[in-house]
Order: sequence, then structure tokens, then C-alpha cells
Amino acid sequence: MLRIRNVLCLFLSLFFLILIGSAGGDTLLNGTAVYLATGDSYGLYQGYVLDVKSVSNDGSVWLQLTENDRIVKSDIVVDKGYFIYNKTNRTILSVKVDNIYSGSPEQNLVSLYIHQFTDPDMPMPDITEIIPDTTRNPGNNNSSVRIYTPEEPLIWVFGIVFILILFYVLRKLW
Repeated sequence: MLRIRNVLCLFLSLFFLILIGSAGGDTLLNGTAVYLATGDSYGLYQGYVLDVKSVSNDGSVWLQLTENDRIVKSDIVVDKGYFIYNKTNRTILSVKVDNIYSGSPEQNLVSLYIHQFTDPDMPMPDITEIIPDTTRNPGNNNSSVRIYTPEEPLIWVFGIVFILILFYVLRKLW
């Protein structure tokens, strides 16, 4: 019985460490994979929007970052290169251009991995903030939205730990 209690304490301690560690970070997006076509935009937290302006035949892409409709960075990035936005000696956005898929000049596709960190000069985003998803025409009102809830991974961790504990206890009682 003492052994079961020790295992339960270990699992609960691990769960709370995961819970505390994930809540204290300043990471908003951690390697989110995004596919954007030429002319598409991707809404980020804290009022930032990443635009794919154009794609060149030489394997480069023109990315533009805006903050509340003000251009803060615009750069041409080669395939496998990085688009990094720093503000007050702190990285706010890091985008890796993973691959560029060529099609017609108007329909090139770019795969990106996005890491976004909190901007200390901006208010913290709401836990369930609605941010615009990939949109073909940013001026169009038919843009789709997605709701990001960072509690989902914690619920999964709690569920998995609970199931493991339940199986362990049932196995010992059997």
C-alpha cells in the first residue's frame, strides 16, 4: 500500500510540475506549422499579422509583419531561412521558411514554422483569444477564425496521468 501511495504522489507531482511550467512561459506559438499561399495573411497574437507578399522563382519569399496595421518588418527570406523580429533586445517572432512549393505565379505555397513570444510592451493576450486564420483576401469579411485554447494540452496530460494511475491501481488490486 505504501508503494501505491508513492507512485500516486510521483504522478501528481509530475502533473503539477507540468502545469506550473507551462503556465509560466512567455511562448505564445511554439513551432506552429502554417501553409500560406501568395497573398495570404496569418493572424498572430497581440495584434501582429504575417503576410506572404510574393514568392520568387529563385526559392525566396517576401514576408511582411504588421502590428496593428503598421509595418514593423519586411524582408526577403530564402528557402530554409529565418525571418526574425526583435524588439528591445527580445525576440518576438521567429519564422522558419521550411519549404516553397511552386505553382502558378499567383498560387505558390510556403510552409512556415512560427514561434511567437510575448511582447512586453503589449497587453497579454486572452487565454481564448480569437485570431484570424489563413485568409485569401485580408480585406474580405468572409475570413475564417480559429479559437486557440492553451488548456487543451494540460487536459490531455491530466487525462493520460489519470488513466495510468487507474491502470496501476487496478493492476495492483487484481
